[in-house]
Amino acid sequence: MDFCCPICGGKLVLGDNKIKRCPVGHSFDRSKEGYYNLLIGKSGGTHGDNAEMVLARRAFLSRGHYEPLRQKVVEIALSLTPKRGTVLDIGAGEGYYTDAVERALYERDGSSNMLAFDISKDAVKRLSRLNSRVSTAVASSYNVPLSDSSVDLAMLIFSPLAREEILRTLKPRAKFLMVFPDEMHLYGLKSAIYKTPYKNTPEPTELEGFSLLSDIALSYEISLDTTEQIRELFMMTPYAYRTSSYDRERLLSNDSLSTEVAFRILAYEKN
Repeated sequence: MDFCCPICGGKLVLGDNKIKRCPVGHSFDRSKEGYYNLLIGKSGGTHGDNAEMVLARRAFLSRGHYEPLRQKVVEIALSLTPKRGTVLDIGAGEGYYTDAVERALYERDGSSNMLAFDISKDAVKRLSRLNSRVSTAVASSYNVPLSDSSVDLAMLIFSPLAREEILRTLKPRAKFLMVFPDEMHLYGLKSAIYKTPYKNTPEPTELEGFSLLSDIALSYEISLDTTEQIRELFMMTPYAYRTSSYDRERLLSNDSLSTEVAFRILAYEKN
């Protein structure tokens, strides 16, 4: 199982000079890190998280703050994936969850078939270096370069939901694992940024085309002991895009911070 042509949907075949081509003739070069850029309809600029945000997230996650979530994701992914099943991580970032799931599948089955993509080239570079067994690509969640009914488990962790594309790529009765922030996620961080912090709007759990299998809430408190750790957390959130310079400086004047992290982990079956 591998990615297909994002333009015509044809099978990509590896030829000379690490170039993949489809039967129609569309071609894609392999990067030195090992991924293929299958993002179409985008020109120029940076798409998705930039290098600074990717590095900040990598540093923050390496400190283990989200390890309980990663362990739960691995546990659920293993329970939902048939032996030697195909797993797709949508909007995988630099691969924090992808890598852990792939290694668990490889240990269980003696092999794995994991694909992952993100719209950010900087993130996919990191992912490709992290685990060479994962097939990686730069691509959009709204134009997934995979054939219909080809995936046993799709994972979506803190990424935009393109429901129709997920339904299209999943096999009949295949599974879907989604993680999103719960109401109190990072409330302590928002309290340090804004004069009037707010809770996250609850996400609906009902999803057309799917049956809900499980709904797990996971929350705990984390403590950050330096301004640099606070900056890492801030830079990996959407608040980095929309916070004024005044509120940013206000946040980074702190040298310690405690905040709740709260997640919802939902498992579905395709109807």
